[in-house]
Amino acid sequence: MIELPVEQVRTLVAGAQQDLLDFLSLAGTWAGQHLPAHAAAVTAALARALDLEPARWPAS
Repeated sequence: MIELPVEQVRTLVAGAQQDLLDFLSLAGTWAGQHLPAHAAAVTAALARALDLEPARWPAS
């Protein structure tokens, strides 16, 4: 069992969310370079798979 203070859990979760957003941004950039005709669809599908809200997507 691991016990963590609530604030530390919030910090860890926020960090994980930011890591996912950063990954989505990089993936969107990659898709734009390698799959330009499908970049938006690929990025949107990845965001859905990661359960990220569209309003929080970084601009790529």
